[in-house]
Amino acid sequence: MKILSFVFTFILLGFSISVPQIALAAQCSPASDAATEIAANGGGWGSCEGGTPDELEVSFYKLALCTSKPTLTDDSSCTYILDTGTPITGRIAMGRKLPLLNGEISIPEGTYTHALMVIDTMIGIKSTIEFASGNTQKDGLGNSGNLCWTNGEDIVWGYPNVNDMPITCGTTPSPEFSYETFKAFGCDAPCSVTNTILNESTTTTKYDVYLLSDLTTLATVGRDGNGYPIGNANYMWGVQSFNTPPTISPTTRNIEMGFKLTEGMDINFNDWSCGHACVEGVNLTSFQFTLSTN
Repeated sequence: MKILSFVFTFILLGFSISVPQIALAAQCSPASDAATEIAANGGGWGSCEGGTPDELEVSFYKLALCTSKPTLTDDSSCTYILDTGTPITGRIAMGRKLPLLNGEISIPEGTYTHALMVIDTMIGIKSTIEFASGNTQKDGLGNSGNLCWTNGEDIVWGYPNVNDMPITCGTTPSPEFSYETFKAFGCDAPCSVTNTILNESTTTTKYDVYLLSDLTTLATVGRDGNGYPIGNANYMWGVQSFNTPPTISPTTRNIEMGFKLTEGMDINFNDWSCGHACVEGVNLTSFQFTLSTN
């Protein structure tokens, strides 16, 4: 089999990490409203889904293309594009190239049905949420405006202290990266937590995701005394299938790889901790890898 060499171009527009929600939520839009979404959820808390972050900060350990579905114990069908013990951290945004790779990569001819990725469990989100003009929202501290943004506080499960909420609202945004660390998959108590998401699908891909304590061992997950997730995960290992598998052949001249940001974020609302209907925080729900050849 001929080995072809390419310079891979990362474009920032699939690998997916997707966290199923406890209940169906409305699609986020400029008309989304904290009080309305909280009431629709029965009070206390609510959310809308399908928001788009402005930037993500992700640390990559491994990225591979595979001719059949790999497992945690068998990746023999995969050709690694990136494989490093020291992660490479990149900031992903629309229109920005991501310097994950240097120089050329050699990859065998073939049809690649799956992609494999290993990333750090901590992901940074930077976002400014623009609500419709006149659709004023409040943050946990009572600041108000039709713009809300990530303020650098950590994204966690539950915010009993309004000073810890990672969203500020107002009229003059100054967004910073807020970091979410995935300790478990699931939702707030009494929902169960798990270290895997298996056989999930979207309109463009199917995928499995594992939380690992090391590169071959599933993480142990549970809850603390407040019902919030705990665990020893250090890595997220995921494999996704391509609905239209790309083929690399002697005529292939270009490979474009990228990461889809659109519709990958939920916006969360609260009126229990805040004492009023507020924008509480955001969560990453999908991070998708794309590949095309020509």
